Amino acid sequence: MELAAQIGLNLEQWQQMTPRELRIWADAYLKRIKAREREDKVRIFNLASLTRAAIWDKHMPRYEEVFPENTGPMDDDQMFKTAQALNKLFGGTED
Repeated sequence: MELAAQIGLNLEQWQQMTPRELRIWADAYLKRIKAREREDKVRIFNLASLTRAAIWDKHMPRYEEVFPENTGPMDDDQMFKTAQALNKLFGGTED
């Protein structure tokens, strides 16, 4: 029952689930948690990198250098690479 509460199931949903369905929900929950942990680690690393650059380098990088803006439209290759990255990020498969 504690697992059901952690993954966001109400009592009725939990009672109607088969063990296989509960396992699928639990696996999906675990994947979400691991993805969030990875995102948090990336954010911490980026913050540390920017802090280092601001404190110990002679010049802090400009915002545009750190976060470049792509204002032009994407070509087909860029769009395909972006779609692949998003597919991989959200756990999709290549068919």
